[in-house]
Amino acid sequence: MREAHRTKTPLGARGRRASPPSMTLVFTATVLLSLVLVLAGCSSEEAPARSPLLLLFGVDAATWNILTPMMQAGELPTLKSLVDRGSYGILKSGVPIQSPQMWTSIATGVVPEKHGITRFTAEIPGTGREVPVTSNMRKVKAFWNILSEADITVGIVGWWPSWPAEPVNGFVIAQRAWPVNWSRHGIPFGAARDESGRLIVEDFEGRTYPEELYAEFEPFIVTEEDVTASELALLFSDPSFTDPARQFHARWVFAKDKTFADAGLAMLKRHTPDVFAVYLQGTDVVSHYYWGYQREEGFTVSPADERLYARVVRNYYRYVDGVIASYLEEVGEDTAVMIVSDHGFETKRDLKERWERGERIRTEEGGKDVPWDHGVDGIFIMAGPGVRKDNRLPDMSVVDVTPTMLAYLGLPVAEDMDGVPGLEAFEASFLEKNPVTTVPTYETGGPRGDEAPMESPMDEGIKEKLRALGYIE
Repeated sequence: MREAHRTKTPLGARGRRASPPSMTLVFTATVLLSLVLVLAGCSSEEAPARSPLLLLFGVDAATWNILTPMMQAGELPTLKSLVDRGSYGILKSGVPIQSPQMWTSIATGVVPEKHGITRFTAEIPGTGREVPVTSNMRKVKAFWNILSEADITVGIVGWWPSWPAEPVNGFVIAQRAWPVNWSRHGIPFGAARDESGRLIVEDFEGRTYPEELYAEFEPFIVTEEDVTASELALLFSDPSFTDPARQFHARWVFAKDKTFADAGLAMLKRHTPDVFAVYLQGTDVVSHYYWGYQREEGFTVSPADERLYARVVRNYYRYVDGVIASYLEEVGEDTAVMIVSDHGFETKRDLKERWERGERIRTEEGGKDVPWDHGVDGIFIMAGPGVRKDNRLPDMSVVDVTPTMLAYLGLPVAEDMDGVPGLEAFEASFLEKNPVTTVPTYETGGPRGDEAPMESPMDEGIKEKLRALGYIE
């Protein structure tokens, strides 16, 4: 593990201000502000924007294997501009390379053995029944808890795992707020349709914090059925492609990402948190299902399949580039931007040779019988005030993300975190003005985290998806 120069600071001496106001007061103030604006003849959407301090984009399985050639070809202008004006490098994942564990390590700065999320699923005690892991199982504070206690407002959208949504100084839209985790039958898990076909979402607690925020979020929900032909054309280059079975995986994850991306942007503008984070899953899902159609990765592909599927992975990266661009258009130049992935994605060259000889193979990470899967090398990109430009970083780890965020925001880094801040990303003048400080721990107030997960109407849908990806039996 790399070492950073740190100045010890007692807990509470820096970056720990008064307890955050209750969300009832925050949203009451928002309503009153909206009323004042209406009386003044303008809407809250027209209110002068306050730039956030930091935007964090979690892009599942994002890999330099795709980013680098696409940026060189001019296909990802937003990401290329962030690399050019910022610091970037490899973000190493942990083993096993599994998303819930790694996204929680990113959010906490500690390894899975400490934060308590160690698998995709956990057992309901005494039942023998496994359900997907839930946020109440996390044993340490995430960055949104730490920032809330420091009177920094946060907005968290779609993080995995984030249900049930936790009380914060700001808002949380949990990933299970989207009701369509997996459905081949037009009726989403956690929802139903009435006689007219209108979507009726099953009500359960914890989808957002505060609970009343769900009413703001719900109009943004897009189901796989709602994805239009023109939107699918963003992913499938050939307009003649209409096979719903082969479209399915890209279609449902696009619906999910569009829901959270569009809702997140609206909430960012309405509630102006200091730190905002949104998670996008599609780069992982389309890689699992369409990676093997890429001639660039050395696969032999028929002309028909190449025409239909060869560009899906890269087209999804283009979509993500556009999402990030839409956010950057809404924030000022004094906003820092951080883009991270929980792991990368790659062709397993040794398995590919055996696979091409007709041998039976099995990847370690996802349990799939194809020679492509998760890779340990993810991505880290950071740009903004105080960040070095066009700066290739030494390799970092997923546990370094939260310490780096805390250091950038001027908060102490906890000595019991496994990660350290990536100081090489910062300009020397920034570090002179903002020396990194430490505290022994942020884990005050007694133990947290339950051994047992919580159940939701989404459980069977999530498990079905995980089975299809080879993550669980």
